[in-house]
This record gives sequence, structure tokens and C-alpha cells, in this order.
Amino acid sequence: MVAPYISDEVKLRPVPSVPEILDVFDRPAADALPARSHKFGTRSSSELTEELDGAAEWLGVGVEEILLAALGRTFGRTRGEGAVDVDVTGGHRWASRPVSMICAAGQPMGPTEMLQGAHSVLAGAPFRAGAQSEVLLNVANGVVDRPCTRPLELRVQRVDGLLQIDWWYDESRLDAYSVEEMAEQFPLAVIEITSDAAAPL
Repeated sequence: MVAPYISDEVKLRPVPSVPEILDVFDRPAADALPARSHKFGTRSSSELTEELDGAAEWLGVGVEEILLAALGRTFGRTRGEGAVDVDVTGGHRWASRPVSMICAAGQPMGPTEMLQGAHSVLAGAPFRAGAQSEVLLNVANGVVDRPCTRPLELRVQRVDGLLQIDWWYDESRLDAYSVEEMAEQFPLAVIEITSDAAAPL
């Protein structure tokens, strides 16, 4: 039997691989002290609010899709590249959608690819009351001011019409400077996605 011919183009095509699991925490749960919830808040921004709302309408996506893509970019730039399990709320107070999010610092995952990835995973993820990933993207419906129940929660809510972005974290799992770095990168990632991403398919 003659072996099938495989063109050079096919031979050189990269083989897709499953991304490695990324640990975004400074310390594992087993080595951590009892949970100590702390909030790192950021100032409300009319510019970021207008940018996010305008892009969501223009691109035909939910705000949470842009925020998830930006969180993936933020983790990629501050914690490394790989995949992270995240629960995402979207107006449902008691339920969230568990997804596996790709975290990438840059190419080949450009803004369009990051948004497409967020759109695809959220479209296929049903709301579940019992979802319990260690990371929560909480797009809150109304003002929420209570400690988080996860080791890391990015809480996005509207206060007087403006986006308020708070990072709630377990001090026994994450150092303050790690959260500050993520908080600095996140608005930049949002602007990158809203400015440069094309509408997902």
C-alpha cells in the first residue's frame, strides 16, 4: 500500500494544542491562611463607560463579552498565558455561566480573536446556580457592596450611570501588588478590545 501524499503546506501547519491551565494566584489554597476578603477599588470613568457601551452596541455583543475578553488579556499580561476557569454573571443575581477563558498577552490572539473567544464560550455556556470557579466576573445588576465569596472577583457595576470596577480578592491567596497590576492593565485591555476588535461571527 502506498503512503498518502501530504503536501509541505499541511506538514508545516501548526497543530492546535490545548492551552495549559494558568494559575492566577500567588499562593495555592492548600498553603493559604483562612480567607480574608479585601477590595481594591478604582475610580468611575465616564470615558470607559462610553467606550464600553458604544462598542457593545456597535459590535452587537454583550458588555460581559468585552469585559471577559479584556480580563483574558489582563491575565495574559500580568499572570501569564493559558486557560482559566471563570464564572460570568450577566444580570442574573443567583446564577452564572462557567467558562474556560483563554488568557493571552498578544499575538496571535489579537483583539478580534480575544473577543471572538469570549463570545463563543459565553454563547455555549448555560447559566448555573451552582457554578463555583475560583474567579468570578460579576457584571452586577444594581449596586452590590458585600465581600466576595471567591478568591478573586472582578465586580463591574454602575454607580450613577458610570462603571465602577472593583477587585475583591482573598489576601491569603493574592498579594496587593498583584491585584494593583491587574487593575492597572484592565482598563487598557478594555480600550484595546473596544477600539480594535471586529464583530464576532
